Amino acid sequence: MVRSSLFKLDPVVDNPKFEGFGFKREKSLRGKASLIQDFMPDDRKTKGRAWTITPLAPHWVPQPVAGRVRPFNDYPCVDLLIPAFSRRAVDALRDFLEPNGELLPLVSSVGEYYAYNITTVVDILDQDKSEFEWYDDEQPHGFPDEVVRYECIPEKMEGLSIFRIVEHAATAFVTQTFVDRVEQLGLQGFHFVKLWSSAEDAGRRETNGKGSRPEPRSGTEAADRSIKANTVVIMLPTAKAKPSRAEKDRLATIMDQIDGLLYDPKAGPEESYFGSLEGNDAVAGELRLFLSTPDADALVARLNPWLRELNNTWTDGVKVLKRYGAMGDADCREVYATV
Repeated sequence: MVRSSLFKLDPVVDNPKFEGFGFKREKSLRGKASLIQDFMPDDRKTKGRAWTITPLAPHWVPQPVAGRVRPFNDYPCVDLLIPAFSRRAVDALRDFLEPNGELLPLVSSVGEYYAYNITTVVDILDQDKSEFEWYDDEQPHGFPDEVVRYECIPEKMEGLSIFRIVEHAATAFVTQTFVDRVEQLGLQGFHFVKLWSSAEDAGRRETNGKGSRPEPRSGTEAADRSIKANTVVIMLPTAKAKPSRAEKDRLATIMDQIDGLLYDPKAGPEESYFGSLEGNDAVAGELRLFLSTPDADALVARLNPWLRELNNTWTDGVKVLKRYGAMGDADCREVYATV
């Protein structure tokens, strides 16, 4: 029998170059709780393990999406959960995608992208050899909280490429054939987590810290830790302990400005990358912006003309802290930049 393997298909989430989309619309097309819920089964309670996915194509209107997606990202996903492919990926994987789901056009300023509703659902896990974590230590309807250890029935893997499994409706799974195609063609943004292989003696444990972690593979090189090696913190003093509405509104404008300075939707994967805005918070008397970067000095130099203008227009000026360590590194060297 030909060796087969099971992979979980994820987007790249630890590399800012590969950020994803978000739906601009939240409202369901089918009267469900949300647009994301439209992609989930609605008959698990009535059909149990024989649940199905309702086709969306008859209801679908091209949906607008937004996000700092760069056009070299072939698998950005939408809201981290809904598979989404670039036109380049669709053309390369069409013989896998069309028989197993629906390609649903998105409206994006970045390029031609498609959400993907996986309609193939398979029952491939060996229930005796796999390990499950159940809700309330019971087995209601046969749907576990987590699959801790995956053991597949090899015969049921034949002919599969991309699909959902009965136990995990919200997750995309693929086989070795799919992974090989992505890697051979150099498609970007795919992250594969190997869960099981017929060539190995035992399945893999996933999540919860139980057993060894699954083996990651990716159509994109594993995220280089150096891309977030440094941190830059921009500190904006507020007039009072709590920021005013006007200060919060100005902060939102500043964040958009930073995105405009750092996000180039036309940039290729090899072009210079300076950093990305990761988040913000408020402490007593101060608003703070946090940016990850491979090089704090280069990022500040890139932003310096804008920072000087901000320093002149923000009440009491701004402070910029260069941290020569990752976001969570409490012991790294820190230097205040001259603005």
